[in-house]
Amino acid sequence: MKRMVYGSLLVGLMLLGGCKDKSVYTLSQNEVTISVNDREFDPLDYLLKDGETLSKEDRSKIKTGARIDTTKVGTATFQFPEYELELSIHIVDEEPPKLSLVGFQVKKDVVLTWNEENLERLKPEMSDNYDSGALLKKSLHCDSVDTGKVGKQSIYCYIEDSSGNQAKKSVEIEVTE
Repeated sequence: MKRMVYGSLLVGLMLLGGCKDKSVYTLSQNEVTISVNDREFDPLDYLLKDGETLSKEDRSKIKTGARIDTTKVGTATFQFPEYELELSIHIVDEEPPKLSLVGFQVKKDVVLTWNEENLERLKPEMSDNYDSGALLKKSLHCDSVDTGKVGKQSIYCYIEDSSGNQAKKSVEIEVTE
């Protein structure tokens, strides 16, 4: 009888061991938004094991060669195929461009149009975390100047990147006799 009880206990323990719950992997979020060029982004930060963030040991066990290109604005999907999970990543550019200008002089009653030559007289320097200077240069627009009044006038010039972020800068134009 004792052997039967121990044998049943052993079979019961073996069955319990075989039925032991496996860890459940889920995502803390199904979608995440990050900034373009985010070098710190790690999809494993969103993977949960039994509802908890992954330990260093758990992170080291997950083998993935997949990478997310954060240099391009748009939507990417990171897949965890072994857990049948997908993380949708929205890569956005919310940083405005930078703009620097230098004022110049224009003669009274001369019609000032913001053509390429006059825009160059502003010596524009522009940069952006995503777009090239050439693209920004095409978007440079300035307020009109009243060349009928002698003196210094502050006007605003604007640039816009491809994500719609704008920079606005004041510049002095001096109207002389």
